[in-house]
Amino acid sequence: MPVYEYVCSQCQGRFARLVRGFSDPSDLQCPRCASKAVSRAISRVSVVRSEDARLDAMADSSMFNDLDENDPRSVARWAKKMGRELGDDLGGDWNEMVDQMIDEEMGGEGDGKSGGADSNDLGWG
Repeated sequence: MPVYEYVCSQCQGRFARLVRGFSDPSDLQCPRCASKAVSRAISRVSVVRSEDARLDAMADSSMFNDLDENDPRSVARWAKKMGRELGDDLGGDWNEMVDQMIDEEMGGEGDGKSGGADSNDLGWG
């Protein structure tokens, strides 16, 4: 049974639903606004890799191509990229910690868009 992601054309909310078979269920509606005007969205794909494969990817020199150690935002992007490679080893709040550090480094001048949760993301409802 696949899990499909959907987007609501009325409120632009995104949600996921476990579906039997490959057809959309007849009772499909947005959990936020109850609209039936939803369409299947293209989802991200998750690939399980061994620890060796993750470490090899982190050792690749391309991980440092766009890193400017004098730019805190560049360092934050790099830290988030490394966090994605390490996965659960860093804990689920790694991106929030990086955002907090960048806000402190920038003296509170952060734009608030450095990686927080999307307000339209409805989760796995």
